[in-house]
Amino acid sequence: MNSKVDFAAGGIVFYNNLILIVKNKRNDGIVDKSFWGFPKGHLEEGEKPTDTAVREVYEETGFKVELNHDKPIAESRYQIRLVDELINKTVWFYEMKVIKAFEKEPDSEIKELAIVGYEEAKNLLTPTYILGKLTHL
Repeated sequence: MNSKVDFAAGGIVFYNNLILIVKNKRNDGIVDKSFWGFPKGHLEEGEKPTDTAVREVYEETGFKVELNHDKPIAESRYQIRLVDELINKTVWFYEMKVIKAFEKEPDSEIKELAIVGYEEAKNLLTPTYILGKLTHL
């Protein structure tokens, strides 16, 4: 089996002491497999992870943001299996603050977005995907 590496970056975004999360669209035509998480996306060729994180938050949520720090506050590593290929994925999450909210509509791959408190975020976020990251804040 072939194996591949993929890198992504995103944001843990704070807005008025609340946390911005997104519900990603996942639908196989029969079952809705949408899930809550932090906005994130793939690094483009030659792009720095910090630039990816800011760009992806804006594209997915419509919120203009800036980094609080240039080092990630959390990292996620997992594997995805696509047909006969195994992808080892690494995602870096950066702490961010909102410069301008609702500047544009969220991306079409986002089903919903929410601005919630810490406890509600813990309840909404997919446990195996993200809960550990909140404990590092």
